[in-house]
Amino acid sequence: MMQVRVALAAMAATLFIGGCAVTAVPVTTEELENQSRTDLAEIFTGQDAIEQPITLYEAMARALKYNLDQRLKLMNEALASGELDVMHYDLLPELTVSAGYNYRNNQPGASSESLLTGTTSLEPSKSIEPEYWDGSAIMTWNLLDFGVSYVRNQQQANEVLVMRERTRKVTQNIIQDVRYAYWKAVSAQQLLPQMDDLLEQAEDALENSKQLENLRLQDPLKPLRYQKSLLDLIGRLWSIRQDLSSAMTELSALMNVRPGTYFELADNEDSLIEDALPIYTPVSELEELALVQRPELIEENYKRRISVLEVRKAMLSMFPGLEFSFGRQHQQNKYLWNETWTAAGAGISWNIFNLLSGPARMEQAETQGELDDIRRMALSMSVLTQVELAYQRYHLAIKNNQIAVQQSEVESRIKKHIISGQIASREHGLAVLSAKTGALVARMKRHVANAEVQNAMGRLQNSIGYDPLPGEVTDYSIDSLAQTIKTRLEQAPVKL
Repeated sequence: MMQVRVALAAMAATLFIGGCAVTAVPVTTEELENQSRTDLAEIFTGQDAIEQPITLYEAMARALKYNLDQRLKLMNEALASGELDVMHYDLLPELTVSAGYNYRNNQPGASSESLLTGTTSLEPSKSIEPEYWDGSAIMTWNLLDFGVSYVRNQQQANEVLVMRERTRKVTQNIIQDVRYAYWKAVSAQQLLPQMDDLLEQAEDALENSKQLENLRLQDPLKPLRYQKSLLDLIGRLWSIRQDLSSAMTELSALMNVRPGTYFELADNEDSLIEDALPIYTPVSELEELALVQRPELIEENYKRRISVLEVRKAMLSMFPGLEFSFGRQHQQNKYLWNETWTAAGAGISWNIFNLLSGPARMEQAETQGELDDIRRMALSMSVLTQVELAYQRYHLAIKNNQIAVQQSEVESRIKKHIISGQIASREHGLAVLSAKTGALVARMKRHVANAEVQNAMGRLQNSIGYDPLPGEVTDYSIDSLAQTIKTRLEQAPVKL
């Protein structure tokens, strides 16, 4: 027995000393380096290698499968669903199993005293040993806790549906972003090599002009004006190049491809839209689709359900709690006639303060529900506005695209005529560079107009809440997912 007491004392002393010695330990540089290496490996692990030029739909498939934002939303949805599974156990009764050892250093004897005379009626005696073991297994079930837990489970089930709608929204946004980034990247792939070549020609001409100026063979203003024109061309080209240079990086980020990785795109200048068709579907029909499909509006309906359930939960908390218990107990005590017995009981408890605060909590929950209704109506108005603006922007984009196509054709013909001239002079060289720059700028505008048409269509599909994936996807391989997205977008109520 002395050994047990010594062991308990030593354990208590260890816990006390250890608690007093706890200090905050900063993260070391080595830990950060190891973590960064691990994260970098995890970010790009398990991805299909890029072995051929990427199509638009493959880019979309890679973004949906590997994009970290999408994976984060899916994990949040899974977490919410897991929390619902855990909360189901709150509906079950509590089963408490306990066992213990009890010891005291003297006899637990007692005597009794008469309430009438004050004299001792019995000599000191004991009914329990100084040292004994006991154990029990008690099941309890509180009817009020069950009701509140049931309502909380319903609220959590709606939270799972809220997360699902947020995942839908992320999916729709990713598809829209990839569509726009892909066509900007096509522009970069087609134009950057020619732009770099043109910049090199302009910089060579600028250097030659500076050398001629130093020789002082002609009026000094003439080469300076020539240099000014060249610098204007170079500045114009660099401005365009700046817009294009980040396009591939943006697309890589959406597909979760490591920055700097080289890959080619399957589409080229022949894939640009010549003449997009207007949308003949009345905008009122698109608005009706948006009001029943937009993830944000569906999410608000689930939030309204949660507010209604909050009113019910506040009402339930005002009732008394009825508790039932049943269990088996054992005590190793030779003075007991029965060391093992079955126990059962029932009780009622009532927190009066819950009764007093219940009406206020119910009113607060009802006010929250009214706020949800107002927020949903305001969001509905915003959705209608977005559909209308997306509808208008698409038709403006196709008109701008038609102009850009014609302008590109005209600039191309101008360049052809100027290059075919036989004037061998510096002025003619400047005219050629100017014509090439004008044609390249016009081509750039055509690419931009094409990307804007694609983006406008993506915005319109997004504004009506159209899903790029069906409800059930069984095969998540890149090729199958790309074909699924392609088929789904071809079935959209609005499409190119």
